[in-house]
Amino acid sequence: MAGVDDDYVKEIEKARRELRFLITLKKCAPLIRLIAWAEVCTYDVQTRTGGANGSIKLIPTKTGAEPAFQICGEDVKAKFKKVSYADLYQLAGIVAIEVTGGPTIPFVPGRQDSNEDPPAERLLTGLLINHADAQDLRNFFCRMGLSEDKDIVALCGGLRALLPPNDLPGQMAKDPLKFDNSYFVKLLRNNVSPRLPIDDALVKDEEFRHYVELYEKDEDTFFKDYAIVHEKLSELGCNLKKLNQPKPPQELFEKLNQPKPPKGLFEKLNQPRELIGIGLVSVVVTVILGYLIKKPFGE
Repeated sequence: MAGVDDDYVKEIEKARRELRFLITLKKCAPLIRLIAWAEVCTYDVQTRTGGANGSIKLIPTKTGAEPAFQICGEDVKAKFKKVSYADLYQLAGIVAIEVTGGPTIPFVPGRQDSNEDPPAERLLTGLLINHADAQDLRNFFCRMGLSEDKDIVALCGGLRALLPPNDLPGQMAKDPLKFDNSYFVKLLRNNVSPRLPIDDALVKDEEFRHYVELYEKDEDTFFKDYAIVHEKLSELGCNLKKLNQPKPPQELFEKLNQPKPPKGLFEKLNQPRELIGIGLVSVVVTVILGYLIKKPFGE
């Protein structure tokens, strides 16, 4: 994909409407979210590999969200063939948050697909099961280029809010089809069951706990912070700003390359007023000095 034109943007908007309808109809928001998360969690900031590149479709059975691939692939991708898998998965994740009551998240299209298998050691299941303490949690997100504690807590809260009850351990929110801050409420009341290692890490670490308590009290702040960091998350491994930068019109290049015509009399007379003023002052001063020099001394 060399760039994003108007036709592609129209396809994206059609795909968005289709996703909104299907996710609501089939109540599959948790699984759709997992696809988007599983993909971006493969990003490595040092090697600049992985990320939102569509390659997660090559290993659907390892994501815990296999049924959702049919919805994105056969039900949506088949209708909108121009849309890349990479764009489709991240758009679907954003729509899944919105239709379950979550914040509106900006989406910029232009992700390119890759046919390289994502590294198995970077998959999302490692975050949920293997990371036993706060440092492990920080290391996981720092590998992706996300190092701020606020971002980590917000992302963990968003992930736990919509975990499917059967495909991965843990059903934290009272309603798995609603995106809210109830995970943080339950976490501080020690009412999370079953409890995962990341849950303990968020409450035992002082810096993490600060944001847990903040989001438990203020859902609006949680939504605002989550929307900002999820946009970053959905663009890992992409250079969308460069890809979507508008090209200058061809006429501009033609004008820039044309030789400048010589200035005529009219153009010379229309110089900036400041220069004309300076010239007039110089003439007046010269005349006065000449008069004084020629005038006999003492007159």
